[in-house]
Amino acid sequence: MPLYEFQCPKCGKIAGEVRPMNDSSLSMMCPTCNIPMHRKYDFHTGNREYGQTRFSNSLAINPSQIAEHKKLFPDIRVDSSGRPGFDNYKQHDDYLKKTGFVKMPQKTRPKKRRSMV
Repeated sequence: MPLYEFQCPKCGKIAGEVRPMNDSSLSMMCPTCNIPMHRKYDFHTGNREYGQTRFSNSLAINPSQIAEHKKLFPDIRVDSSGRPGFDNYKQHDDYLKKTGFVKMPQKTRPKKRRSMV
């Protein structure tokens, strides 16, 4: 069963509840205000936080350049081996644009056809 999040329109409190999919449209009552909460739809907008900082091996810099990197990109964390760390997709995407890196589309393998024997 999936976890559904609800938000109170009055106080802004967010609460989650695990329910069957056929109950997904039902609201829940705010424990603080005692009014119906609205279901919070979470579409990936690019601002969503990663669960933990993600360090990029492919964008790593030479450790001797870390000090200069911190001056140019103060909001980007760099570990001791020179890997920049990102907290969300937007921060990662903005970094790629500022540095001039181009993200290449991933290569996908064609699906294997199953023989009907």
